[in-house]
Amino acid sequence: MEHLLVHLPYEARIAGPVQYRWMYPFERYLRHLKNNVKNKARVEGSICNAFLVEEASTFCSHYFQQHVQTKHRKVPRNDFSGDGESFGGNISIFSHPGRAHGRVRTRHLDDREYMAAHNYILFNCTEIAPYTE
Repeated sequence: MEHLLVHLPYEARIAGPVQYRWMYPFERYLRHLKNNVKNKARVEGSICNAFLVEEASTFCSHYFQQHVQTKHRKVPRNDFSGDGESFGGNISIFSHPGRAHGRVRTRHLDDREYMAAHNYILFNCTEIAPYTE
């Protein structure tokens, strides 16, 4: 182990930073290409085909609409600008965009809570105003 004190600084001074001499990134990329091989009889053509498909899909993904999630453009977690589901029909107080947080839980309202929600809708919804007069 004593030779490391002499050998490693000398190698770093002569050859430069180690990341420029490693073959690891190239080996990883070749492994990625080889994993896409479908035809084992003609490996070279299959690697070339996989590379072209990946390049074409990457190029085409730049022209999708903004709410479409692709490999290189991930939609933010709280992005509600896409074509999400609209619950509650056409009433304005139920048309707020969003998603449920956590696990879906069913909760039944007791009579007092039900009447409070009912009165809130009757007094605060403009679509129901013609029916309450």
